[in-house]
Amino acid sequence: MLSILILSHSPDIARGLKEMCLQMTSGDVTIEAVGGTKEGNLGIDAELVLSKLQELMVNSDGVVILGDIGSTILAAKNALNMLGFPANVCIADAPLVEGAVVASVEASLGSPLQEVVKKAEEVKFVSKL
Repeated sequence: MLSILILSHSPDIARGLKEMCLQMTSGDVTIEAVGGTKEGNLGIDAELVLSKLQELMVNSDGVVILGDIGSTILAAKNALNMLGFPANVCIADAPLVEGAVVASVEASLGSPLQEVVKKAEEVKFVSKL
């Protein structure tokens, strides 16, 4: 089974989105969330991102990472670099909330890594104004 790693600058958003995704999947998917700095402020704790990613890699077949903005994705890329860019970990280029929900549900269905990432990325909103 795949795992999901949610990254947000906001501790509240990270916790809330994790809870939402767990409810959507009846707890069938391992979902971790990292939000905010060590002090609980807005930002991201890159060391915690690496630690959570390592934990998830040991206990699952693969990991899908979703982040909100800029430095969360940089922290994920740095963690992947430190781990030698494992083939069973992908960063989804998807909106955080919609992407995390879709990725979680798709993972709970037992879909493979690339399919989960593809489904998460398909939820991008495209305006045709």
